[in-house]
Amino acid sequence: MIECITSNFRRVKALAPQWDMTISDKVYYLMVVDGGEDVGVMVFHTCDEPGLLMHVELGHDCRGAKASAAYNEAFQWIFDNTEHEILLGRIPGTTQHARVMARHVGADFTGVDCDGLMCYNVTKYGERRIT
Repeated sequence: MIECITSNFRRVKALAPQWDMTISDKVYYLMVVDGGEDVGVMVFHTCDEPGLLMHVELGHDCRGAKASAAYNEAFQWIFDNTEHEILLGRIPGTTQHARVMARHVGADFTGVDCDGLMCYNVTKYGERRIT
């Protein structure tokens, strides 16, 4: 279900046209694939804090249990294939489904940043709910 993209970045732009693309060995693009179709994309990149900051764009065909499985598979891919042990996420407080999903996959709420975004993290050895 998760596929790391190292070329053919058009697949990423098709799902997240608003994203500025950065091609670097410090940026990981993971496609969520269901039945041979791209249904989402997750990008993980370095930031000023320890760990990788994640951004997620999931299509309407990747909700509920599919989304939960995609998150957990992506987290496992990052932990298995990089040296990083912390993943960071920022979610607008008004995005109810994103807040629910963060809690559902075992992310810990850590506060609110200066832009008013809710901050979460997932750690390599933390407890995650696998569905």
